[in-house]
Amino acid sequence: MVERGERIHVIGIAGSGAAGTAVLLQHAGARVDGCDVEGPSPYTPPLDVHGIRWQIGHDPAHLGGIDRVAISPALRAASPNAELAAADARRIPVTTWQALLGELMAASGRIGIGVTGTHGKSTTTALLGHLLVSAGLDPTVEVGAFVGAWGASVRPGDGALFVVEADEFGDNFLNYRPAISIVTNLEMDHPDYFADVAAVTDSFERFVRGMRSNPALEARLLVIGAQDPGAAELADRLGDWDGRMIRYGPGGDVAATEVIRDRDGTRFRLFDRAWETSLAGEHNVLNATAALIVGKELGADLEVLGEGLRTFRGAGRRMELIVDTPRVTIYDSYDHHPTEVRAALSAARQKVGSPRRLWAVFEPHMYSRTALLMDAFATAFGDADEVVIADIFASRDTPAAMAATSAEALADAIERTSGVPTIATGDVDATTEYVADHLADGDAVVVLGAGKSYRIARGLAERLAPEPPA
Repeated sequence: MVERGERIHVIGIAGSGAAGTAVLLQHAGARVDGCDVEGPSPYTPPLDVHGIRWQIGHDPAHLGGIDRVAISPALRAASPNAELAAADARRIPVTTWQALLGELMAASGRIGIGVTGTHGKSTTTALLGHLLVSAGLDPTVEVGAFVGAWGASVRPGDGALFVVEADEFGDNFLNYRPAISIVTNLEMDHPDYFADVAAVTDSFERFVRGMRSNPALEARLLVIGAQDPGAAELADRLGDWDGRMIRYGPGGDVAATEVIRDRDGTRFRLFDRAWETSLAGEHNVLNATAALIVGKELGADLEVLGEGLRTFRGAGRRMELIVDTPRVTIYDSYDHHPTEVRAALSAARQKVGSPRRLWAVFEPHMYSRTALLMDAFATAFGDADEVVIADIFASRDTPAAMAATSAEALADAIERTSGVPTIATGDVDATTEYVADHLADGDAVVVLGAGKSYRIARGLAERLAPEPPA
């Protein structure tokens, strides 16, 4: 367990999860520092705010007096790292930041809550955290995205509740043993780790069965999507599970009704009362339903939860409004799976209305994912009027995987299948220039992707922002 005064060095501290965990470790009484191969990043300013020293570059000299080293699991699979090798040679214990986050969740007096699923977990985690803050429960929350209200991807709290976005990649979520879990949905993803959807389902089942009982609760609680086929199969597998299960969404135990979606947001009925949110899209009705169920189960007042839902503004890069001028509207969104792309464009169409020309600017994330899901991608852009495909972001892909497909092949598949004009434009800088040169007054743009695509959204904002008055 993490101990007060323990010295922990985080290698790769500029990443979202590592930086957030460093802040939570510091709040728990550990003495934390770290380093990264490059920086700063969007996640390093909170390190500075909390007085956590970090450096650019890896050096074995960083290890003086260190009790434990925290890394991302990918570090051992990457090129040899002299600092990590030195830690191993000196027999300094090395663990992952996810394992340390699991230790913090398991601390005495904590009630762990895990939010997982192939899609929607960042928004649902951030929303649930916001609701619990609104209810005065002072939760600790870790999200895989920046949350503007907190100025970070985490919120240290002193209440009992400890909410974590539980990522399935690499079975990382098995480090967490929450007493309450949300499973939003389940689909094939991460082909560089999971062989097929059966392997994904097996992993989620291990996560649920590994949930920990908590004396503050009557039983372990699983809140799981009813409409999603993958989640439904997982629920069926859990017939002998001894916890409580609430299926939510159409066909489930709890579902929103009288849903109205317009440019101002979404309204619906749930628990015999009206709710409203600025979030758009059918998927966000489901995300809100799951978060509200957990809030209600924890005893929060429904009126307070209603105000929390009304004031939630979303998580960073989840349909984040970058600029809105009379000339153009630009959103930036982390979506990189066909299901996510389809949902994001539907939400964007809800926000901007039908008459406006809607551009989808997509940086595919990983050749392996693009090749595996090519047919689904080809039909995911139907709500757009123009589609622009940037070069594929390779991430963890091997050279063999990178030979499997191309941005040009994806552009051709979208245009042939959906009839939407589509073009491949090159790297993120070339893509930014192309879109900026072809936008017309009144157009709206959704930039999609999980790699460097955020540079496109911000580059467009800089190019198209109105000139300051003379």
